[in-house]
Amino acid sequence: MSSSFRKIDYSIRPAKHAERRMLCEIFRRLNPFQAIEEYTYVGFGSLWFSDFVLFHRSLGIKKMISLEKSQAEGVENRLEANKPFGAIDIIMENSSMVLPGLDWSSPHFVWLDYDNPLDPNMLLDVGTIASRVVSGSILCVTVQCHRSPVVDEAESEGHGPNAMIRFRELFHPDRIPQDTSESDLMGWPFGKVSRTMLENEINSALATRNGQLHERKMMLFKKICDLEYEDGAKMTTVVGIFVEEHDKEKMDACGFDQLDFLPESSTRLRISIPKLTVREMRHLERQLPGELDDLAAIPVSEARHFANLYRYLPNFAVLEN
Repeated sequence: MSSSFRKIDYSIRPAKHAERRMLCEIFRRLNPFQAIEEYTYVGFGSLWFSDFVLFHRSLGIKKMISLEKSQAEGVENRLEANKPFGAIDIIMENSSMVLPGLDWSSPHFVWLDYDNPLDPNMLLDVGTIASRVVSGSILCVTVQCHRSPVVDEAESEGHGPNAMIRFRELFHPDRIPQDTSESDLMGWPFGKVSRTMLENEINSALATRNGQLHERKMMLFKKICDLEYEDGAKMTTVVGIFVEEHDKEKMDACGFDQLDFLPESSTRLRISIPKLTVREMRHLERQLPGELDDLAAIPVSEARHFANLYRYLPNFAVLEN
């Protein structure tokens, strides 16, 4: 990860907070594979370790590894001073250097929560993980999708290759969906392109890994959900589980298809915070998890949206004289 803690306090981003709690709900369902507290969590803790705190307190995770690539003076000491639990191992190295050497012999859940748009090193990271994890492991990858850097490069130079040519030069053309156009390098379409490229890289690594394996031992990557949100910049996350053929019944027993925050007909959710006052939220909460029979003056669409997400939203209160 980058030294984004110098710019962003991850603990007060409401949509990010909701995403973090949604991932916690996904991880909570992994008991059919192994006791959750025996999993290893690998992530980018930054200065606040918000996800580490949540997963330890809510799930009992004891083995946790935080990767931090910044080599700036004083950063390591500051991270150690802010580390909330002794069980967190902080490794001051780029993820692409660390991931190949980790012990992958037990189930993991990994959240590669990048700050920046998709780049080749991120694809290298997911390929490394896909080639090593055991069945029952979950991988979440978050990337920024506001705008590909190649768009800015093409616009600032005003001459030379256009953004699409630059994108093909940055990534091998085989890695890019064939129907990708320059307009797909910005906003939510860029999020879709990024997720597709990440999944393709994972499946490519699995194809190599599965090579000569017996069918029952072949590893698959099954999509659980795609998340989108905007706390400033547009961000997107792909979430999936690695499962061997003979463990498919365990995966079904996890009940990922019953996650209450996902739309009934889709695995993609765009997290947006309902625009409600504290009084309106309290009014709705008193009726949940039952039917919302009394909306008062609250718009129906906002009330329904709140009902779907209320378990994952942050509890903020503003105190005024």
